[in-house]
Amino acid sequence: MTTKRTDPFRYTLTPPLACKMEITHIDDVPLQSKPATVDLIDINKSGCRIGTGLNLHASTYHIRAAVHIQLNENLCVYNGEIRWQEEIEPAMFHYGLSLELSPDEKEQLNIELRSLAASGRIVVL
Repeated sequence: MTTKRTDPFRYTLTPPLACKMEITHIDDVPLQSKPATVDLIDINKSGCRIGTGLNLHASTYHIRAAVHIQLNENLCVYNGEIRWQEEIEPAMFHYGLSLELSPDEKEQLNIELRSLAASGRIVVL
């Protein structure tokens, strides 16, 4: 069977995993922010989707962030950019982040995700 899939597989966490996100830049202006607790809903080696009650107005501002994720034993910090925002219900937002990972980070993330998939903690879509 031949597939034309070009996107990496998306791994959905069931239930979503609590992690931290801190905003590092707004409109290319660096800033220091306190990490906020967010839910990691799904992830792959090119991006992730998070959920939070925070309205970041991502359609108005160019926002860069660092996501602190502990999938297995290691805490990893991935830098990225918020690409989209969707209000799921009043005061609950989903954000799509494009992650900027080095080849080594991509490989390490793949290893951790495959391990979680094998243990049944995530669903591959």
